[in-house]
Amino acid sequence: MGGFSSTAPQPISYERAMVFIDGSNIFPNLREFNLVVPNFYKLGRFAIGSRQLTRVYVYTSEEKLESAKTSNGQECFSGCRIVLGDSIPLNNGGHREKGVDALLVADLVYHAAMKNFQYAVVISNDTDFAVALKRVEDFGCRTGVVSVVKKASQRLIDACDDFQFVNDSALCQAGIARIA
Repeated sequence: MGGFSSTAPQPISYERAMVFIDGSNIFPNLREFNLVVPNFYKLGRFAIGSRQLTRVYVYTSEEKLESAKTSNGQECFSGCRIVLGDSIPLNNGGHREKGVDALLVADLVYHAAMKNFQYAVVISNDTDFAVALKRVEDFGCRTGVVSVVKKASQRLIDACDDFQFVNDSALCQAGIARIA
């Protein structure tokens, strides 16, 4: 008796996706390569392909957020949800972020547990997210990592279902970034 299998994979265009951008990690990389990203939401959209974009989160501190707005434009985070970690003043007048990665991991695992997405993308090169990506998969979600202008370590690549390295010229060709 022929039948319809309910276990058939869904086309990816029906998958709900969320993007988690590690601003602490990618902002310095973009500056090093003299790249301007006028709209980080567009970067998130690019990262998920044809999936349905539910939300783009950006994780950073107040000082780095303001610096990124200065570099990329005051509206560069339009459409994104900003999550700010703590900022510790340093003796040299600068600041060090504290708790930013933990906030990203907490949201990533929470949304997976609540089934708010089927696919999560972390935009970062930080290997600290490898364990969190595996935890998300424990909830039945698929994961991806997009490393921007600098390739992620093998540990992070191995921790996700899909990996994409996007170099500076590919970002510019896709209309995501431009040379400053």
